[in-house]
Amino acid sequence: MLALLFLMLRNPDKPADEPIALPSGLPSQTPTREPLKELPTAAATPSTAAQVQAQTKKAFEQFGKGLTGGASGTIDMPGLQGGSIYKYLPKHKVTMRITSEAPIGTVGYVVPTSLKNSSGIVKNVGTSWSLTTTAYGDPDYAQLFMAAGSRGYPVYCTITVDGKVTEQRHTEGPYGQLICQG
Repeated sequence: MLALLFLMLRNPDKPADEPIALPSGLPSQTPTREPLKELPTAAATPSTAAQVQAQTKKAFEQFGKGLTGGASGTIDMPGLQGGSIYKYLPKHKVTMRITSEAPIGTVGYVVPTSLKNSSGIVKNVGTSWSLTTTAYGDPDYAQLFMAAGSRGYPVYCTITVDGKVTEQRHTEGPYGQLICQG
């Protein structure tokens, strides 16, 4: 574009070392104001918890009704225990079961989308333990964590979702550890 302007304004009768007269209406090279000494800053005001909650609620309302928790008007975010957003996803009956010939020490479990039994640690459960809960959404629904004792009796785990076995495993050897996920 500049080369085209240069060629259009160039007069072949004048020598190349003479300045070219620019037409009026083009910006001049001289600044029209003083340069800034420092950049302007915006005064930031911190948000209160109520303002953040109101903005979050407003954002969720764009996606439809029913995304807020109970009558209190508070918002339950996904990923937090008891998040009410899950209850609008498909429901699944999840049963976690552990058995062994020897007493089982400690069992840990996580069912992230369960509203009532999202996680826990159960100690001294004897030779069997089970928990049935409702999970929402898509797989994976549950994880079980366990370890065998010093004598190495296997600990068996089974996870069923809607009556269908999705995971079945067992520990091996003394202090064998296991994670079941289904």
